[in-house]
Amino acid sequence: MATTTKVLCVICDKGKGTFKCEGCLQTFCSKHSSNHRNELGKQLEEIEIKHDLVQETLNQQIENIREHSLIKKIDQWEEQSIEKIRRTADDIRNEVFQHITKHNNDIKEKLQKFSNQLRQSREEDDFIETDLQQWKEKLEELEKNLLASITLITREESNSFIDKICIECNNTFDIFEHIYGDARIEEDGQLVVKDIFGGHTEIRGKNEYFNGRYKIDFRIEEFPVKGWIFFGIVSKSQRMQYNSYSLSSSYGWATGNYSFIAGQLINEQTYDVIQNDIITLWIDCYQQKIQIKNQRTNRQMELSIDINKCPFPWLFHINLSRTPNRIRIIPSSDSNFIHCLS
Repeated sequence: MATTTKVLCVICDKGKGTFKCEGCLQTFCSKHSSNHRNELGKQLEEIEIKHDLVQETLNQQIENIREHSLIKKIDQWEEQSIEKIRRTADDIRNEVFQHITKHNNDIKEKLQKFSNQLRQSREEDDFIETDLQQWKEKLEELEKNLLASITLITREESNSFIDKICIECNNTFDIFEHIYGDARIEEDGQLVVKDIFGGHTEIRGKNEYFNGRYKIDFRIEEFPVKGWIFFGIVSKSQRMQYNSYSLSSSYGWATGNYSFIAGQLINEQTYDVIQNDIITLWIDCYQQKIQIKNQRTNRQMELSIDINKCPFPWLFHINLSRTPNRIRIIPSSDSNFIHCLS
């Protein structure tokens, strides 16, 4: 006669009234099941405490924006400079306010979503070990982004008796925001997915570019055989459309050895991509040009922009054809000069 093997509690080896945890996949008796649940609750409390500290840091940064170290350095530089550059200092100070405010608002929005998720999980008592680990990693990422906004540097130049003062941006914080066609935006704007068969689809970013130099990295996570993709910029003033690469303000590159200048096709630059490629797009408003580089092939290309045909502000835009396509914006760890005063 077959015997039944008892499943024992992992702590006390008792076999009556055992419960299996779906998170760690271990079995506990009723007493130690409660203890195990209490321990998970303590870990959640630790996450909530750290969340509150990050929230407090954000609130202080928002409330005391005038006391930001970057603003103080600009004030100090201004006082040591001659009167003729004071109006320029005011211009860059306003730009710093805009970048700090935008940075704080981005973090505030992400932290609010995270707060809602924690509160819902706590109220419903619906969380396991894997959730806790994901929340810890997410909170660490938010904390890192909160503390890493923009910095200030000075540059000496032999032909000038006044150092240049430059704002240095550690991350563009751009995301996908606008779509025209069959695609969708996921993961808080970091990912665009086109998995529905259809024609061309235009996707534009959120940030408006009208001064400075910026770097945006894209990872091609999924790309069809004989796929087609365009990377470039377009003037915000133009309406979105399926074949956005042909807009009169469109500048960029498409697979198949194509480049587009003011929407006109030019067959003169080799450009190819495959799945898992990382494509870097530089937007240089000062020199009025854009550059693109495929990190795999190390090939880099450049286009000059006619601002009469492509007036500021600019948006980055992508055009996709065929399916499936998955394009992700990678947060940049490199610094990008936004604005310099001399």
